[in-house]
Amino acid sequence: MSKMIKSLVALGCIFLVTQLTGCETLRQPNHEQTITVSNPIKNIPITVSYQGGVFYHLEIINDLPTVINLLWDESTYVTTTGESVRILHLTDKNDLPKSPPAQQVSTSIPSNSKFEADFTGDEWLDCASRNCTPHPKNSIKKAAISLAFKIKGKRVRWQGEVAFAPPKQP
Repeated sequence: MSKMIKSLVALGCIFLVTQLTGCETLRQPNHEQTITVSNPIKNIPITVSYQGGVFYHLEIINDLPTVINLLWDESTYVTTTGESVRILHLTDKNDLPKSPPAQQVSTSIPSNSKFEADFTGDEWLDCASRNCTPHPKNSIKKAAISLAFKIKGKRVRWQGEVAFAPPKQP
């Protein structure tokens, strides 16, 4: 009986930490994430890579003869459960803001140039500051990353799918 009570108390503590932090699991290995392009933009190679925890890295090469604008406030991460999270541009992963800004300035990417940046979800800042890692609620389903751009006066979307693989067992 005491083992059952200890187990229930431990589960209650995990539930409480989860509710307070927004992180579904703590101190567990990361799921491996593979991001594949599902909706490219012609003449603009875009690569998004998972960096661990709640961080992603973005590389954009503007091969167009005109400036393009990355619209951070219109860019989203859609979780495996369909929840939409605004993408937050990070200027320095080691100096995270305490809270997400109400609005983000778009980034202008000049013609024939390369732009690199890190990002996270604006709802994941608390998790990021504590180095915890949320895990997908449904790792069979895919998540999605949608980046919004303004190109020649028109709004255009790049989209990538995020597939999850369980952590490798030691």
